[in-house]
Amino acid sequence: MPITHQLLAIFVALIWGTNFVFIELGLNDLPPFLFASLRFTFAALPLVFILPRPVVPWRYLMAYGFFIGFGQFGLLFWVMGSHMSPGLASLVIQVQAVFTIVLAMMLFKETIRLPQILALIISFAGILLIAIQGNTDATPIGLAVILVAALSWAAGNLVVKRSGKVHIIAFLAWSSIFAVPPLALMSFYYEGPALIVHSVASAQWHA
Repeated sequence: MPITHQLLAIFVALIWGTNFVFIELGLNDLPPFLFASLRFTFAALPLVFILPRPVVPWRYLMAYGFFIGFGQFGLLFWVMGSHMSPGLASLVIQVQAVFTIVLAMMLFKETIRLPQILALIISFAGILLIAIQGNTDATPIGLAVILVAALSWAAGNLVVKRSGKVHIIAFLAWSSIFAVPPLALMSFYYEGPALIVHSVASAQWHA
């Protein structure tokens, strides 16, 4: 891998890491499912009026929107709301890499090499250590739900792989449309209209 690509990968990791800080700031003012639904609303708008729909089946856009929107971010926001610290959540959800490898082997018949097998073992050992040591930064249900979020992220990765070469920004914008309805419905059911209205009306600028 060229050094420029390595530096770009590190830069992406830096952005992803700071993302959790801003999530925590937003969750101070907004309930998790409302916050997530707003996130994907602004990810879709106004780009869907600017970028043409990527040439992929609608089911791929719908699947990615659900897996990443509701499954990954919706559950992640909920966990960070009261069940896990941002630092620990950012670490545990990276087990998505393990799930991606396993799903790719099962669905796409991809092969796995010894270094990857060792990485899988070490990753699961780390998650098991977090689970059994009674970490005060996470509740048992928080740990279980963040693993579901990681699995959903892995499923989203495979949807992108199956979609082939597409305009990725357009793909993200158009798929975000399908993330909003389940998140908004969950916000309405779980958080309630009164909390939604109050949170939006009283949210600070940083949220």
